[in-house]
Amino acid sequence: MKTVVRLYRARIITVLATSALLIATADVGAMIGLDRLQRHVEVMINGNMLPVVQLNELRAAELQARRRFWKTAELRQPERLQEALEGFQTDMDKVDTEWSAYYPRGISSPREGTIAEELRQSLPKFKTIIAVAIHRLRAGQYTSAMQWFDESVGCMDYFDTLLADDISTNADQAAGLVKESKTILKWMSRAVISFLTAFILLVATLTIYLLRQRDNAVVESRYQSWLTNRVFELTLDGMMVTDAKGHILHVNQAFSDLTGYSAVEVVGGTPKILNSGRQTPEFYCDFWTALKTTGQWKGQLWNRRKCGDVYLESLKIAGIRDGDGRFSHYVAVMNDITQRFRQEERLSHLATHDALTGLPNRMLFSERLKQAIIRAKRHRNQVAVMYIDLDGFKQVNDTRGHGAGDEVLRTVAGRLTHGLRESDTVARLGGDEFAIVLEDIAPGSDVKRIASSLVTSVGAAIRIGDRDEWVTPSIGISMYPGSATDAEKLVEMADHAMYLAKKDGKNGYRIATESPGTQPERVIEESIS
Repeated sequence: MKTVVRLYRARIITVLATSALLIATADVGAMIGLDRLQRHVEVMINGNMLPVVQLNELRAAELQARRRFWKTAELRQPERLQEALEGFQTDMDKVDTEWSAYYPRGISSPREGTIAEELRQSLPKFKTIIAVAIHRLRAGQYTSAMQWFDESVGCMDYFDTLLADDISTNADQAAGLVKESKTILKWMSRAVISFLTAFILLVATLTIYLLRQRDNAVVESRYQSWLTNRVFELTLDGMMVTDAKGHILHVNQAFSDLTGYSAVEVVGGTPKILNSGRQTPEFYCDFWTALKTTGQWKGQLWNRRKCGDVYLESLKIAGIRDGDGRFSHYVAVMNDITQRFRQEERLSHLATHDALTGLPNRMLFSERLKQAIIRAKRHRNQVAVMYIDLDGFKQVNDTRGHGAGDEVLRTVAGRLTHGLRESDTVARLGGDEFAIVLEDIAPGSDVKRIASSLVTSVGAAIRIGDRDEWVTPSIGISMYPGSATDAEKLVEMADHAMYLAKKDGKNGYRIATESPGTQPERVIEESIS
């Protein structure tokens, strides 16, 4: 050994000096990389994530103020005006609070600064629009308030668009920082591996008679395996590795957190343990066909946790080829997106349905009526439109309170729905007004029979608290193509016929027809139950 030391003294010194230089360089590079990562994390948290939360809250408050105005102006209920005004104040206070929290501390890029400056200039205009609208509502000028609001929609939409752009800008910046952070991590990992490899090679050249190339390969393999396992275990996404037949070989902790199954419970089994039963056999057939053909699959599916809960999963799968080019393993990355799906579903439902009764609102009613007319034209069928107003509802609402009025509306909605087919549409247009679209119906007996049935069912007693209340329907009916050929005129004629039914004593119905010899004058065919 002493002879070896003497022979290789200079080389040993060179190797040690080179090693010390490499280690020092690696330390400096690691410190630089970690410092950049720390700055990225701080920007993502304080300059992107927190502003996104604040901007989302601000946007929710301004949208709530707009919706509150439309509801107040549409219903025109003076007795609820004070409650609405207090709600406006709450919304505007929320807008001011979130804006103060965001601006200017949350600005983290020139692009965001430009948008934020536009937001700062648009915010007073938005607040002025709301203030003027509130002032007119307080004065009872509902029509003037709605006209003012309609004239200002462009300004409010621009303000909302700026908020959306600001949120998107923050999200894009955060995504860019994440991507750059991944690059830094990849660079640091490669640098560490390179330095270690260089060190091992230097030592190996000096001590080749003691070390064999096989030992170097074992050391490198163990390190790579350890690094891969650490990345696999520490990732926040659920991950699963299977063989070519779908048998589970390995899962990480995030998978167990997501599904409730430990590695011991699933390794050796198949992903069928997560099957929720919501996907068809054809779905899984296409799924495996895509995997075996392309080695790739990306999509969403419903799975079931160990506790029995069903959740929506975003899933990405990639195949790994062996030396022969065949797919020997598959790696799956999964995320739980149930909450996001539910939120989107809820927002979509609120946009097209009445909050009190759950029935379609005026917008969805108009869309379904237009589609019904298109189908009727194609199949040469007939469509009936019923416009319904409740007689006596105001008295119940005034004497028993809004809670009783709401219960009456829900009960009437249930009775209207129960008396019709699933293919028909029952909608609440606002207040105590409902509308119905009947498809594929005969113009004579069917319409009269249904109208008479609705008069009877809706007019039955409604139990509220300890006593019964009664409301009766006045129904106006128009027919496609007999009464009109477009949706707007059908609704207009049914509305007119409903007022005639009210004028004739209420609790009945009228059928509107179009007289061929007197167009466009309307002739109303009486049919009072």
